[in-house]
Amino acid sequence: MKLSNLLVAIITVLSFSLSAKDIKLTETSNQLSITSKTLSEFTFVSHLSEINTLRVKTDMGEFVKLVVGGYGENAISGNAELPVLEELITVPSGASIVIKVLNTEEQIISLADYGIANLVFPSQPSLSKSATSFPFYYNSAYYTNDGFYAIDAVTTELLGKMRGQQLARLSVAPIQYNPATNQLKVITKLEAKVIFKNIDYTTHQLNIERYYSSEFDHVFKGAINYVPSAKDVITTYPVKYVIVADPAFQSALQPLVQWKTRKGFEVIEAYTNDPNVGSTTTSIHAFIKDMYDNATASDPAPTYLLIVGDDGEVPSFAGSTGSHHADMYYCEFDGGGDFYPEMYYGRFSATIPEEVEVQVNKTLTHEKYTFADPLFLDEVVLVAGVDAGMAPTYGNGQINYGTDNYFNVAHGLTVYNYLYGSGTPITSDMSQASAAIIADVSAGVGFANYTAHCGSSGWSDPSFETSDINGLQNYDEYGVMVGNCCQSNKFDVPVCFGEGLLRANNKGAVGYIGGSNNTYWNEDFWWAVGNGSISANPTYAGTGLALFDCLMHENGEQQADWFITTGQMIHSGNLAVTQAGGSEQYYWEIYHLMGDPSLMPYI
Repeated sequence: MKLSNLLVAIITVLSFSLSAKDIKLTETSNQLSITSKTLSEFTFVSHLSEINTLRVKTDMGEFVKLVVGGYGENAISGNAELPVLEELITVPSGASIVIKVLNTEEQIISLADYGIANLVFPSQPSLSKSATSFPFYYNSAYYTNDGFYAIDAVTTELLGKMRGQQLARLSVAPIQYNPATNQLKVITKLEAKVIFKNIDYTTHQLNIERYYSSEFDHVFKGAINYVPSAKDVITTYPVKYVIVADPAFQSALQPLVQWKTRKGFEVIEAYTNDPNVGSTTTSIHAFIKDMYDNATASDPAPTYLLIVGDDGEVPSFAGSTGSHHADMYYCEFDGGGDFYPEMYYGRFSATIPEEVEVQVNKTLTHEKYTFADPLFLDEVVLVAGVDAGMAPTYGNGQINYGTDNYFNVAHGLTVYNYLYGSGTPITSDMSQASAAIIADVSAGVGFANYTAHCGSSGWSDPSFETSDINGLQNYDEYGVMVGNCCQSNKFDVPVCFGEGLLRANNKGAVGYIGGSNNTYWNEDFWWAVGNGSISANPTYAGTGLALFDCLMHENGEQQADWFITTGQMIHSGNLAVTQAGGSEQYYWEIYHLMGDPSLMPYI
């Protein structure tokens, strides 16, 4: 579009409010169903039966937002925000994709017939949680057009490879909009076939056998066209667990090596003074990639990577999407330079052996279940931090989803919940919130999640920072913590929040997940809740799978489909961002785990 047609103003979205004017189209339900599938093709039927609406008040006037449960949006900034259904699929080796639309049923409706006179809300880019101003995008040329913008109802986009399997995103766009007449053209029923032509069957089966890991089953089963291999892969070989460390830490690591071996892992120790390993990102990556590239059915590719040392001991890659560290690239091998890692990864950040010993001891305490009192594992802290503009929807929405579905008394959990503004005994904007949250963690919690603003030193508001860690009293009660906020795992500073929690002796956390750079409101919501319309009260049916769902796995998923390790937790969140079509490369780069990627939280 011409820049002159795109108005970008610093403007405030004043409120989102429910509208009674929901648009009922048919008597079916909103759903996508796979009607048939083989390796070479699959057919689906998509029904769109109802569109919900929200009134959006801004300084530029009032708009209407269209909401369909389970749908994201078209993400063309300044144009009307229209619901789009997005799903991940896998593509057989060497195949090209052909889409055939077999049947459609459509309606043209006037929003005026439902008492809606306002224009459809323009799509806005996701905002960084570090942003201090909020530009509003409005394409004036688009909104004066008298006609339905033609779009393909079904599209696919190749993404990259993960453990030899090609990932792609399937998008179904059933709504077109005429801004001049304020009408919608809606495909209420769509039947389509996706065909994979010129499959290299030999390579496809070989990749499955060479790169198979039971710990990645759930990733591929999440694709809507998943078909079990005609030749079952039998898990007869141990999962490979690679440790890359500074040689100064070799002795401190031996209790962990011995324990992981006892658990059934094949542990590969690699120290940076070994010429075959080296001390640069290039040499270390080449060492790991050699194991991956030369994998066979009887000697499978490695699954886990634990990096031991701070960035001065074992360096990290420089991110391609910003100024940040990106350990993920140690685990990317077969996508021709893509950003979909073939391994789960984490880091014990340390500068001296004693800091490694602390993290090893915490991990062993957790995995051996040698807690003096394990009751803390049933306690949870959830915080929607302070942001007057975003927290009522994004922060509270994320936390409400967690408490409505998983973190509650019905699940045997004691939850210390801090919503923004109202809804909990202590809200995050109250003066006593900071001390209360620190006291909760100090008393021991199995899981904690904070979403809002922070920096490398920790959570900003309510404040919980590295300077508070020394005063914690949670001896022998180390949980897993997640910060959906800016820079809390920015480990190119002396000691970031995640490093401080892991290094703290007899206190802190056994695992911390957070970003090495700024995070974004949309993507963080999807990362925790799942792809779908963002609201203060999202539902399981209205969103895709993400961290909370994959961690708690209680909606009929088979055990092989669970995301149960801390390394898998990062994948579950990032795959949700990938499904949504958000800033996926950036998110795969910045989200890091401080801790053992194979550790299984007890929540």
